[in-house]
Amino acid sequence: MSLPEGYVELRAPRAIAWVRADLAELGLPAFWAPLQPLAGAKGRGGVGVLPLRDRLIAVVRPFVRGGAFGRLLGDRYPGPARVRRELEVLLLLRREGVPVVTPLAAVARKQRAFWRLRLLTEREVEALPLPAFVAAFPELRRFSIEAAGTLIRLAFSAGLRHPDLHADNVLCARHGDKVRAVLVDLDRAVVKAPVSERDRDGMLVRMARYLRRHAGKLAAAPARVDLLRFLRALGLDPEGRRAAWERLGRRLRRQLARRRLLFRR
Repeated sequence: MSLPEGYVELRAPRAIAWVRADLAELGLPAFWAPLQPLAGAKGRGGVGVLPLRDRLIAVVRPFVRGGAFGRLLGDRYPGPARVRRELEVLLLLRREGVPVVTPLAAVARKQRAFWRLRLLTEREVEALPLPAFVAAFPELRRFSIEAAGTLIRLAFSAGLRHPDLHADNVLCARHGDKVRAVLVDLDRAVVKAPVSERDRDGMLVRMARYLRRHAGKLAAAPARVDLLRFLRALGLDPEGRRAAWERLGRRLRRQLARRRLLFRR
């Protein structure tokens, strides 16, 4: 497997990393240093920050499984391939012009029979997940929703297929009087164009289901006008937005009904 351009491979007994070339001199132990807390961080595994050098601060996401496998295996993986794949997805999307967090390193070390994984990305200064950003800057609500929709449109055009896309995957930060949005946490995602309408709808329904499921915990819940603005930013004309609204609504209701039936059993 060839190295991503601009990255080098570091190896040690029971450890491997793919690191941006200018950071290789730090050595493998630097990427496994204890993490400092990251306020407002989402996700499993205790996302934290790690100063690397000068003013460069990495956000570090330890890989932790969810669901039934999470209860059984936690942060243990059979090999380092999963973190390497996410690094490659980030770099592919960047080459296609999709705003994503800047990858710094994908690292793995073996403990007994299993591997533990970390992905390091450059910290987005003053960025917040989309719902938290909307709550913190209500005057920028419209711009943040439009930025998020444009970001997802670019990602779909590039071929992103994400099994767990949701609002907290979108980080927003002020950019003058506008908003800059970037994608984060692309574990298990792949890039394979073109993305069919069915695949796109599946990811959008997943986003809507997340909003419904976490409505009571979100810093700011979306209004109908927000969702319509999001669909417009996806590039849909008025007729396309109406059709998508009805189509996605039907699919979401079916999924919610199946989940209710499943949990009654």
